[in-house]
Amino acid sequence: MKVLQVIIWLLLTSSWAIAQDTTGLKNATAALNKGLLEKDSVVLKKLMADDLFYGHSNLWLQSKQQVIADLYNGKIEYKKIEPGPESFTINKNVVAVRSNTKVEGVMKGTIFSLSLQVLQVWKKIKKNWVLIARQSVKIS
Repeated sequence: MKVLQVIIWLLLTSSWAIAQDTTGLKNATAALNKGLLEKDSVVLKKLMADDLFYGHSNLWLQSKQQVIADLYNGKIEYKKIEPGPESFTINKNVVAVRSNTKVEGVMKGTIFSLSLQVLQVWKKIKKNWVLIARQSVKIS
């Protein structure tokens, strides 16, 4: 009987921990989108890993520094980022977050509107979620 109680307790606490992690991740993904829209380099620097790989649907690959710099030098400006429901694949302190996302903006003076499948990989470092990789593909 005691073993059964321990098993039930472990299942309940691990479910609670996962729910807490997904809440933190949802907050992190929302903060990332807001940071991109508002060109908030302080938030973006906190949320992005120094060795980030940020891949776009047109095969354009950026580093953390390039993502932030291109928001300020006029290369890209995000007007709208609307993620759909997110799904999470959790493996210890690394989580893959997937969503269908609508993105609108201006790149090199050209307006764009895209429907994307976005995959973000987040890692928990010192109690904070940090984006370590991101890739998107166009949905036709």
